[in-house]
Amino acid sequence: MNKLEIIKVLKETACHLDAILDLPSQKDGRTLNFKMLKGRPAFFYREKGGKQVYVRLSDEKQIRELSSRYYERKLKTAALKEKRQIEGCIMILEKKPETSDVDGVADRLPKAVKDNAGFSELTDEGYARKWQEGNSIVKKMRTHGKDDYHRFKTMRGDYVGSKSEVIIADRLFMSGIPYHYEVAFTPEATPDRERPVFDESGMVVGFEASGFSPEAMDTLHPDFYVLNKRTRKAYFWEHLGKMDDPEYCRKNFNRFMRILDAGYVIGEDLLVTHEDSRNPLMTESIERIIEKYLK
Repeated sequence: MNKLEIIKVLKETACHLDAILDLPSQKDGRTLNFKMLKGRPAFFYREKGGKQVYVRLSDEKQIRELSSRYYERKLKTAALKEKRQIEGCIMILEKKPETSDVDGVADRLPKAVKDNAGFSELTDEGYARKWQEGNSIVKKMRTHGKDDYHRFKTMRGDYVGSKSEVIIADRLFMSGIPYHYEVAFTPEATPDRERPVFDESGMVVGFEASGFSPEAMDTLHPDFYVLNKRTRKAYFWEHLGKMDDPEYCRKNFNRFMRILDAGYVIGEDLLVTHEDSRNPLMTESIERIIEKYLK
């Protein structure tokens, strides 16, 4: 969770505390005084002038009323204290809300140092860099240069297969969401623990998959493979662009059944957008998915 997210949560909490502080106060000035006498509860109320009055246990209505007032008074006192603490935190965090002191370390390094430094996976940005640069599941069949199918260029420089994929890729890029385009993926393949995949520093980043080949006819190529930097969970993102084409739907149904049969779940492992010739992809749909799953 970054600073902006923390500030948002704190402000929402402060609003809940305001609702408590706005509860109406009783005007007659009576306050509850509770004691235990010989092992039994005893209720008194103190009037404005200081006089203490005993309340009989049989007077249940008055005891409930005074108890509620007592609870509300304690609740307001705690809410006021907590709100002041939150306001102090917000004041500190809002000095540079867009900057993470931890994740920003790499960005502040001199270029000569940055070029030779390894980035710690303890930070969200460090983990995202490693994920983007080399992930064991990323086995591309294409380099995503321009060809007869990949004709549309994204802001990041990839060539993709449709204008809708450009919109998705550009929204991901502008939101700072790491992504890979058209990774090679076989749902049924299982990792082979005897064949580790190493990164440049010699650390194990994954395992080869038995029976997997990026060039095999049954290998799938989901449109996007995306990462939530905060939770470090990755999702496949498929965009279905021709939902009014029966043959297109049939092929994609078979692909989805392979993915689902392998244990992947839509909304947990797989994100889906769709459109047809009369209902184009709306940017609001992309933004909702990014906000819900990737922020």
